Amino acid sequence: MDEIEIESSSYVSSSNESGLDRIRGLDFDTGLRHIIAPAMFGVVVGIAFQQYITPEYNWPSPPQGAILCSILLSPLLYFTLVRDEPSRWYEYTMGLALPGTIFFMVWFSGWGALFCSGYGALLLWVWISTSWGRYDLPPFRYGVWHAFAVDIGSFSGALLAYSISL
Repeated sequence: MDEIEIESSSYVSSSNESGLDRIRGLDFDTGLRHIIAPAMFGVVVGIAFQQYITPEYNWPSPPQGAILCSILLSPLLYFTLVRDEPSRWYEYTMGLALPGTIFFMVWFSGWGALFCSGYGALLLWVWISTSWGRYDLPPFRYGVWHAFAVDIGSFSGALLAYSISL
């Protein structure tokens, strides 16, 4: 009998290939750094704003406060969560700021805020988390992904703080 040699192919390419995103399976590290950590950041900041800052000053709302904090702390978030080249942190900040500005304005308007920046953002965040998690992305896309997580996390944290304080 002839032996057939089957060569296994791997979808994981080396990280130094330029122009191509590395395809990989969803793993715990991806879930922790790009889904759970930014959402927990939003929860903590949302709770803080709901309990202390928003009642005192009537502005900003917890999601707005979390978006502002994430943009101000974006270099720290970039080096902690993305861990890419240090010179590209500004791309991550721009990725946070683009949807963050949209969320900020929608929460400011009050009209449709719950749907557009609550439920609609949740649906988009779930889609982003299930599809983008397989790739190594540029910092801008990680910033967009994290902005959705911060928005949803802060909204959830504010709801939790409000329901406990009743």
